[in-house]
Amino acid sequence: MNNYFFNQKLLGPAMLLVLFLLWVPTATEAAPQPPEGMVWVPPGEFVMGLEGASNKTPHKVYLDGFFIDQFEVVQKDYERLRGANPSKFTGGDHPVEQATWYEAKGYCSKAGKRLPTEAEWEKAARGGASTLYFWGDDIDPKYAWFDDNSEEQTHPVGTRQPNAYGVYDTSGNIWEWVADWYEKKYYERSPAKNPQGPETGEERGLRGGSWYSGARHLTLATRYWSDPYVRNSNFGFRCAKDAPKQ
Repeated sequence: MNNYFFNQKLLGPAMLLVLFLLWVPTATEAAPQPPEGMVWVPPGEFVMGLEGASNKTPHKVYLDGFFIDQFEVVQKDYERLRGANPSKFTGGDHPVEQATWYEAKGYCSKAGKRLPTEAEWEKAARGGASTLYFWGDDIDPKYAWFDDNSEEQTHPVGTRQPNAYGVYDTSGNIWEWVADWYEKKYYERSPAKNPQGPETGEERGLRGGSWYSGARHLTLATRYWSDPYVRNSNFGFRCAKDAPKQ
């Protein structure tokens, strides 16, 4: 700020205070309004990964704020936009499954969105938690559909309890494709800000576990991977979207 404004011979103390408050950036800014069906994940740092596994090396990651779908993409929306439903367990409000990674990417693009990065997915899934699951360190069926309670099928989205961000089904129901190529050792060299995953690879990442998974595969740090052309009744997705430019 020009020293002119601090010249007390020209401006009184009260006016100086007003100008100073107008000039200093606010510590926190109001969160942008999420698009319909999405929630806001605020910018900031979190610890990604988990001790004790070679492909989950804990590391700090800073992410810009972004939007993510509150629910996994459901069959009625997928069919409306893509004109087909590849799912095995049919039901309009059930998550779409058996979509390849490329089909998931195409759906998100057509909806004006994108697949979340692996880091974005984990931050959104954690909802601020640092425990094994977003609700704590012990499995709890009221938060997830998995092998103990799923009856070997998917279930309508949003029928378990959400995390602190208001995101549903990040543990269980369906594995979710992420944008990144999968690499076992990537966490050891991952950029500290907005990591996008390896530049190349053979398999794409999946996160969250499914109706078929045991409790250990539902943890927030669990990583899975598959050929992006594979169709599997355990695989679905949700979309993300960049925050508007300020």
